[in-house]
Amino acid sequence: MRLLFISQAMAVVLMLAGCAKPAELAAPPGVTITPLRSLSKWEGALLLRLSGVSGIELKHDVDCYRVLYPTLDMHGRPTRASGLLALPRGRTPTQLVSFQHGTTTSPDRVPSRLDGTGKAVALAFAGTGYALVAPDYLGLGSSEGVHPYLVAEDAGRTVADLISAVQPLAGVPEGPVFLSGFSQGGQATTAALRIIEASGETALGAAPVAGPYDLRRVSLPAAMQGGAASHSLYLAYMSRGYAAKYRRPLDGLLTPAWAAKVETLFGQPHSGDAIIKALPADPRALFGAEFLDAFDNDRPHWLLTALAQRDQTNWTPRTPVRMYFGSADPDVVPEEAVRAARTMQARGADVRAIDVGAVGHDASMLAAAPKILAWLRALEAEASAPAAAPRAPPPPSPPAPAP
Repeated sequence: MRLLFISQAMAVVLMLAGCAKPAELAAPPGVTITPLRSLSKWEGALLLRLSGVSGIELKHDVDCYRVLYPTLDMHGRPTRASGLLALPRGRTPTQLVSFQHGTTTSPDRVPSRLDGTGKAVALAFAGTGYALVAPDYLGLGSSEGVHPYLVAEDAGRTVADLISAVQPLAGVPEGPVFLSGFSQGGQATTAALRIIEASGETALGAAPVAGPYDLRRVSLPAAMQGGAASHSLYLAYMSRGYAAKYRRPLDGLLTPAWAAKVETLFGQPHSGDAIIKALPADPRALFGAEFLDAFDNDRPHWLLTALAQRDQTNWTPRTPVRMYFGSADPDVVPEEAVRAARTMQARGADVRAIDVGAVGHDASMLAAAPKILAWLRALEAEASAPAAAPRAPPPPSPPAPAP
């Protein structure tokens, strides 16, 4: 579930990279902000073009910072996490955007290290006049420990806490945030929106792309069929994260041999391609007999219960949500967005599933990007227009799972 920017684009950007660094920022108490580098709109335009992104006109150079901020770990203990802050140079941004990245198997391939996704979203949003934050998530970037992959509330909390950490900064807008994210970050986006609304705050809009919203009823059954080469990776990564979250032995979920292999593959930096090659093509081969029996026969199992509790479709957001998807995506099946939108619409929520075309997983983000920016601009214009009669409030939403 990660947007892979082509190597040609990255090679050109590295050649063009200069030594310019942004100005220092005064950080709020408990927060550390480190200037990283500035990205020119010219190098940015070339990166986006070579990466396949079209329809986005960059107007500003971008200053990038790494943010270390307080949050909670997967067991509710105080810790620190990292993320990216990007600001347009020479312009006061009108809106704060939080973008949640997709799957990465290396702690260093994260936005705050200015990986491909970090640079691209910094340019796409800060380069068009917005303030941008992008969390690395727990267990990635500067955060230690096991990454709780697809544990929705843990990802959502790192998003909400990063937003809270940067909003006191001079020049960062204080108004409702706009949320977006790709793949794993699509789930993190809906989870963050749920946390923000539960706190009494509002968001301007949410635009997840190719996200897994219903792990138990849609994501898991689709992945167990092995329709994409990445499905074994997703399931192994998720199993390791949930075993750590629930303090369960991984070899009680996976076969002992695969549990040991998975710890080696994810406990040390490996590329996604290397992990895919090392795992079985048939995802069912990863799991022990107890889990397979529970999955096949709909019997109780702690992991099945835990996945059901992370359902992102069983609440009613007050915020407008647009769920973008590619109709030819084998990694995260289109049913995720279509079913989630239909379920939420039935409760009166302003949620729509938007097909960006017969494209695959990574290409769905490239196709969605200009549409998301256009929607963001439309929401800004609507928010600045004279107030209309308020809509009736939606029914109350169930709370998110406790950490």
